[in-house]
Amino acid sequence: MQPALLEDWTGQFLAQLAAPSAELMTTGTDVILVDVATGSQAWIEPAGEGWAVHQHGPLQLWDQVEGALTTWRSAGSPTLSDFGMTVEEDGTQRVWLGSPEGPSWSLPV
Repeated sequence: MQPALLEDWTGQFLAQLAAPSAELMTTGTDVILVDVATGSQAWIEPAGEGWAVHQHGPLQLWDQVEGALTTWRSAGSPTLSDFGMTVEEDGTQRVWLGSPEGPSWSLPV
């Protein structure tokens, strides 16, 4: 998955859903994710014709973000207006894509 997707507003939104306590930083062509809750880190840098991904800590941040971006791309890269949110009686909150039965991400409490 191309880290350039994180330059798109929807890509950034999905990254935050997938890794809610992570901060995104860029340095030229590199992308760095740092989870402030766990100390987990991921950085992506150019490597030949592709990208090298380095991850450490208890969370695999890039894997989480890449999974959300892949789901979004598989759905045709819809705009933010195709996302919705459901709040359950117990306070659980989910952001979903397309419909409440579609792909979703739980929000932290």
